[in-house]
Amino acid sequence: MLKLLKTITRLKTIKLARLSLFCITAISTSAFAEQTSDARRIQCLLDVTVTASQNFQTPVTQYTSIKNDGYPMLLIGIKIRNAYTADASKKIKTHHLYCLSLIGKQKDAYLSGPYQPNNIDVKVGDQLQLINIHSSGKSYPYWADFYFIQKRDQ
Repeated sequence: MLKLLKTITRLKTIKLARLSLFCITAISTSAFAEQTSDARRIQCLLDVTVTASQNFQTPVTQYTSIKNDGYPMLLIGIKIRNAYTADASKKIKTHHLYCLSLIGKQKDAYLSGPYQPNNIDVKVGDQLQLINIHSSGKSYPYWADFYFIQKRDQ
């Protein structure tokens, strides 16, 4: 009888160990799932000319739902002269094709950064190099395109 109890106890211990390993595996998998979803974000370097946006003749600041740090974002129109795949996306063919498909397009872009309404130094006709991070917009932060100034041609 004692031998049977020890065997049952060992089996319960093994089941608990397996359950623990399953839980650890499940937690690890979900932790790495976010990194996998980052692979879907396409990163392009864009050579652009600043143009009028769809609604404004000159660049303007606007508060958006993209960020809530108390600063408005800068809305500009852009004409994409050239596009390159950034390092994070270089090895993924669909990312490369997406970046190339942007060449020649004209669109509105909200620039990330602390832009002040009375101190806008980006003008129509300026040549910029932007980093564009594109995603589906279906998951946080629910915005399909982010733009950051990489370089300004003087």
